[in-house]
Amino acid sequence: MNIGIDVDGVLLNTHKFMLKYGQRFFRKKPVEPSGYTIEEMFGVDGIPVLLFGMRWFLPYYCRKFPPYPNSAKVYKELKNSGNTIWQITARKFALQHSPLGRYSYNALKKWLSRNGFCYDRLLLCDEHRAAQEKLSFCLKHGIDIMMEDNPDTAMTLAGNGIKVLLFDAPYNRKAVSENLIRVKNWDEAERYLRDQNII
Repeated sequence: MNIGIDVDGVLLNTHKFMLKYGQRFFRKKPVEPSGYTIEEMFGVDGIPVLLFGMRWFLPYYCRKFPPYPNSAKVYKELKNSGNTIWQITARKFALQHSPLGRYSYNALKKWLSRNGFCYDRLLLCDEHRAAQEKLSFCLKHGIDIMMEDNPDTAMTLAGNGIKVLLFDAPYNRKAVSENLIRVKNWDEAERYLRDQNII
């Protein structure tokens, strides 16, 4: 099978990272704790967001933040079962043709490799067009199941007949579709994949 796997929010707990380090950096409580982006969560934009990225996102999150428990194990089981893994993500800055973009892209590839995520191909999407670009990728490459956390992307994919394992998070609780299978963690994802004889 062709398995699509997002990175942020699926392989690692992006929401937990933003809550913890956003409070430390902005020196305030989140205005919207269930927000999807740092802008929504802390009511900030522009230069403060860029500075947060330079202080915490690029040097720490992109390089050292740990993956979800059991994610690498299940990932390897998917690969060892003969599935093709398409790593499909809208990683911040990584599409920019600049030193910052190259840094983000290379940091992502090194983080995946260092943590044991051996994909067949890495596909990058624009953050602002992620839902439509991921849909295009999934249709073009025949993705059978996409592992995703973004509610807009998940609903777009599900609405176009693609099965989505939706990794539960405060910001995606309202997403519901017959093609969405909500999982709380990689243990639940593993049980579903075993039940479907995918691993």
